Amino acid sequence: MNRLSASDIRVGEPILWDCYDAAGTLLLRKGILVTSERQIEGLIARGLFISQKAVAPELAIPRPAEKTSPFHTVEEFKRRLRGIFESISNAQSGDLPERILKLARDLQAVCDSDTDAVLGMMHLDTESRYTIMHPLYVAILVELIARVKKVPEDQRLSIVAAALTANISIIELQEQLQKQEGPLTDEQKAEMRSHPVSAVDQLLAIGVQDDLWIATVLHHHEKIDGSGYPGAQRGDDIPLAVRILSLADTYSAMVTPRVYRTAILARDALRDIFLKRGGEMDAELAQLFIKVLGVFPPGTFVKLQNGEVGIVTRRGENSMKPIVHAVIGPRGAPFPSSLKRDSTQADYAIVEMVVRDRAVKLDVHRMWGY
Repeated sequence: MNRLSASDIRVGEPILWDCYDAAGTLLLRKGILVTSERQIEGLIARGLFISQKAVAPELAIPRPAEKTSPFHTVEEFKRRLRGIFESISNAQSGDLPERILKLARDLQAVCDSDTDAVLGMMHLDTESRYTIMHPLYVAILVELIARVKKVPEDQRLSIVAAALTANISIIELQEQLQKQEGPLTDEQKAEMRSHPVSAVDQLLAIGVQDDLWIATVLHHHEKIDGSGYPGAQRGDDIPLAVRILSLADTYSAMVTPRVYRTAILARDALRDIFLKRGGEMDAELAQLFIKVLGVFPPGTFVKLQNGEVGIVTRRGENSMKPIVHAVIGPRGAPFPSSLKRDSTQADYAIVEMVVRDRAVKLDVHRMWGY
């Protein structure tokens, strides 16, 4: 029997083999659909095996189609990033830097193909593990900000790679904190404080030789007012790459849900960033970031003038008037399928951003045109 790892199974796709427990009892038949990261975690924790006669997982898993939905593509990225983290944790080296850079390039490509869908997934994802979704979405934001700032493509690649790996030394601690009810211990605080240096040590150990990548990871917790670490750098002494990553990291941490708290509304996260501009945050980048995402970013829930509730799916020329797909009627009943609304029209003008109604089933592929 060959044991499967988490990187062999994908959310939203059927299992490719009959799967057994260690005693040989059939647990899952080939073709069963995997619906969430948590389901994968439970299966792997129990122990999931396939027959030695089955095709090797890495050979059997098909690559994403060239024109597949970005939602499927990002799920594939999560699987790949999980595999990379497992390899780093097991002190493997080999082709790890190349695997990370390949993931960074593919991430840049999906941002090119449909930025609104990628941003939509970022704001709607509530099921994935924080240690996987957070670095992936930080990397997406980094790519979008750096692109608007006209950072050269090769440098953007290094910054995206830094975003994917900035927290590799505290993955286990982050998992622990997801279940911890009390405040951080002194030991945990010290580990958090030193994690940029530890992450750099791990990157060097697996063969990363990119100076921009290394420096961006090392200083990604520096702040404009000098209150950051490890170098207490301030103002223009902080490189642009570091400022971009710091901003993206802050926003993603706020809007990504945790076990111990719900996600902060994008509206409130953007307001917090705006208020911190010139202090902890780079003022120009903060304003640019809000412009890139829009006042109502894709994937956020909004209430319309006619009483409907919908999801922003496309940013408009006017950041206050995006395209919305209504999912709940004025009387509170969900629509059988979403209805496209143009918020430039008076009846469909956005009144406010609202908390997501988790009872509503979403067909994100259809809403974004896939």
